[in-house]
Amino acid sequence: MGRASERLVVKISAEDKKRVEAKAARHGATSTADHVRRAALNYEPAGNAQEAELKELLKAFDGMHAQTLEQLDRTDRALDAALRHFAQRRS
Repeated sequence: MGRASERLVVKISAEDKKRVEAKAARHGATSTADHVRRAALNYEPAGNAQEAELKELLKAFDGMHAQTLEQLDRTDRALDAALRHFAQRRS
């Protein structure tokens, strides 16, 4: 991380400021600014990770769905053949 040379001003309520300062102290941050900086830089919205995971699951489901349909087609053909076989034996 480079040397800090820029300022980011964020307005928050007095109550929120106290909460942030308390969290910084609990987590051993060298300063409230350091705590906020680290929190902001490490923040990733949960929605993005969940969305990516759901997309992967959807891809896997699509593959399983295609395999299931193929297996159902094979089973249907085998059942048709078995029914024809037994129908011929009865005649």
